[in-house]
Amino acid sequence: MNDRSTHADAELRREWAAANTADAAADARDTHPLGPADRDENAWGAPGWATGLALMIVPVALLFGGLAPMATDSCGPDNCSSALNRALAGVLGGLFATVIGTPAMLLAGWVLPRRMRFAKARRIIAWCALLPPLIVILMVLGLPE
Repeated sequence: MNDRSTHADAELRREWAAANTADAAADARDTHPLGPADRDENAWGAPGWATGLALMIVPVALLFGGLAPMATDSCGPDNCSSALNRALAGVLGGLFATVIGTPAMLLAGWVLPRRMRFAKARRIIAWCALLPPLIVILMVLGLPE
């Protein structure tokens, strides 16, 4: 080999090594584990999805819960079974939790600081906000006779 090709090969190897070193350093910066004080880039995910689902199931829960007392039409308000009366009282409590608790939990999920230390709490609060309307729907569908 001549001296010129050896020099060019050495120069290419140095450039390649420098480029790979820069890439490795950039990868190391990008893949460091996030600490509790780091910004959560996906902070909107759980509250956003939970809010969207709540906008769909809360009206259904309010409709079902509002029509649930019609289950007493066949027996009259005084002659209904105690199981039905207890179930209707539970539906009323679930409606209260739906109207008050669901928006409060969704709001808490949105206003928590966008830091990694609050990521788990944000997800738990957001998804738990859907429990009251789901419980109301399930309770109405399972009313005793």
